[in-house]
Amino acid sequence: MTDNSPLLDQYQAEFARVAPTLPGANQAWLKSEREQALSRFVAAGFPHSRIESWKYSDTRGLQKVAFRPAESMDLSQDAVDALVPADLDAFRLIFVNGRINHALSQFADLPSGALISGLGSQLDQAAVNSNPESDSLSPHAFIDLNTAFATDGLQLDLSDGIVLERPVYALFIGAPGEDGHMMNIHNCLRLGKNTSATVIEHYVSANGEPYFNNCVTRITLGANAQLKRIRVQQESSQATQVGATLATLKRSSNLQLHSIDLGTRWQRYDSNIRLIEPGAEVHMDGLYVPTGRQHIDNHTCVEHEAPHCISREDYKGILDGGSRGVFNGRIVVHKDAQKTDSEQSSAALLLSGKAEIDAKPELEIYADDVKCKHGATVGQLDERAIFYLQSRGLNEVEARNLLTYSFADELLQRMELPALQKHIEAAVLKKLPDSEQMAELL
Repeated sequence: MTDNSPLLDQYQAEFARVAPTLPGANQAWLKSEREQALSRFVAAGFPHSRIESWKYSDTRGLQKVAFRPAESMDLSQDAVDALVPADLDAFRLIFVNGRINHALSQFADLPSGALISGLGSQLDQAAVNSNPESDSLSPHAFIDLNTAFATDGLQLDLSDGIVLERPVYALFIGAPGEDGHMMNIHNCLRLGKNTSATVIEHYVSANGEPYFNNCVTRITLGANAQLKRIRVQQESSQATQVGATLATLKRSSNLQLHSIDLGTRWQRYDSNIRLIEPGAEVHMDGLYVPTGRQHIDNHTCVEHEAPHCISREDYKGILDGGSRGVFNGRIVVHKDAQKTDSEQSSAALLLSGKAEIDAKPELEIYADDVKCKHGATVGQLDERAIFYLQSRGLNEVEARNLLTYSFADELLQRMELPALQKHIEAAVLKKLPDSEQMAELL
């Protein structure tokens, strides 16, 4: 047993209390899966800095209290509308404290062969079975905790040949009301052959109360499927988030992942992608903008398991105050993955002498006919560029903010969703000095 035994005992007791009320409690396979996941969580305990992949992210803040599932809460339509990006035309699912609110959601008029739903209701109706294809992806204790306590999440299923013309927008609102609450959100996105969809996951807080959000998204793409998935994290500075994306890509499928991290006090996010059939392709863009004492840690792992696959990663960080960022990008090319084409780039912009970044690119290559490269840069704004902009009439703060904004906006342009892009740009601007002046300049 680990040295967290009393705390872990409390999680076991809490699980025993809520297990009969969790979605799918009457299904034997799910009951067994939850119990096994809890047993693994208790056996492993919380990750610690002696584990290489957790050396820069201290989890002791999560070990001060045994979190319990947050209670459901009602929010007004006006309160929700204030959190949604303006002019975003999309199928809309609203989750409050980890549970879908049907009264606030709008996802009617779906084409035949498309299912959009809360995962909880699908589990209760025995409409979801185990998904073994992504279960082998480097699980850690928090993923097991999520599996044990998951209450709800976005369920998207597309039959072969279905194309969704409108994006699917899932808003996850944390509104716990008091300390010590957690949300365990589990999203499942399954696209059949020759399908196409855009999915937006937006994580926000309704108030400044502290809570723990543990979210997992599992993705399975069939042959020739195309998915653009955008994750926007805008939770309060008192929230803590641990999350993971676990994806499996089949022949000639294409996955675009855009991750925007702006909020929380402390965050760790893992993106693990398996390219298991020839021609699969993944593009991963990430932007993180911590300020103050925020801590944002992104770990990515791309497993090239088949030949003729492509991966691209481009992560950028803008760090101010006494914040800390972590980027660990790992690419593994298996022995049968000939003709792999992989590129990874990490760049961090430090706006403060107290900000800190730990970047660790990793390449493991077991095939001999591949094209792989990676790079990591850390620096400050170019003083010559600042001087040039000042010579064109900007003051020093305006010049610095314009260069910082341009550094971030290059990634945002790739999302190709103007309404969402405008929302994120405004949020990024608010984190820069003299943001109101900057908004007028743009």
